[in-house]
Amino acid sequence: MQKIEIAKVLKPQGIKGEIKVECFISDFDFLKSLKTFYIEDNLYNIQKIRFQDKYAYIATKEVLDRNQAELLRNKVLTTDKALVTTQEDEFFISDLEDCCVVDEFDNIIGYVESVEKYGSADIINILLGGAVKSFPFLKSILKEVDIKEKKIVVFKEKLEEVLI
Repeated sequence: MQKIEIAKVLKPQGIKGEIKVECFISDFDFLKSLKTFYIEDNLYNIQKIRFQDKYAYIATKEVLDRNQAELLRNKVLTTDKALVTTQEDEFFISDLEDCCVVDEFDNIIGYVESVEKYGSADIINILLGGAVKSFPFLKSILKEVDIKEKKIVVFKEKLEEVLI
């Protein structure tokens, strides 16, 4: 089973073991339908989940008090990647990493080293000639993303305008 990160525990909430998590997935309906998740290799069964802004508050059968919840602080929740569906223009960060970035003429620009999440746009960091350069992951720059081929095609002129 290939796991994917779905949230990070921020802190305990209350005294009954509920945890406040920052969600990495924008599809709250998926999170509502989730029955279990993993932290490290430990399985947790969800009893109750509620949402406020980009945060979720989760009560599980395994975490019964604040002390147990405190032990989960800064831990990452994962689930089976096969359970998570994406929209046509959404991608998993793990799928973007190591992709080859090419221009529309198929000239290699670099390889994705990492992806950083920001509010307005995710930032793609590429290894380019021994240095790391960055650009926003925006539709105006992207021509095509082919995860199966591990290839991101960008408009060269648009990329040059924003590459830092």
